[in-house]
Amino acid sequence: MRKFKSLKAGIFYRLLCSNPLNYRLNKSKGGSHRSLVAPGRLPINFTWHESVEISGFKVRKVLIERALLTEEEAYKLVHKIK
Repeated sequence: MRKFKSLKAGIFYRLLCSNPLNYRLNKSKGGSHRSLVAPGRLPINFTWHESVEISGFKVRKVLIERALLTEEEAYKLVHKIK
């Protein structure tokens, strides 16, 4: 298992909403809770405030289990971010 870098929640949210994942906001439940959907992928309940640091383990888990990426695809996507 590769070690993924941690990301700020705002950066992770933008990553999920950009190509190739293309998640979009389905509904906002107020505060930090947002429901994201994308065609051909499982929905993601995004529950972090913008400035919170999300651990690499959690980033990996969401991308592999919910966005249905392989570990290699997820790693490349996360590590191309500066």
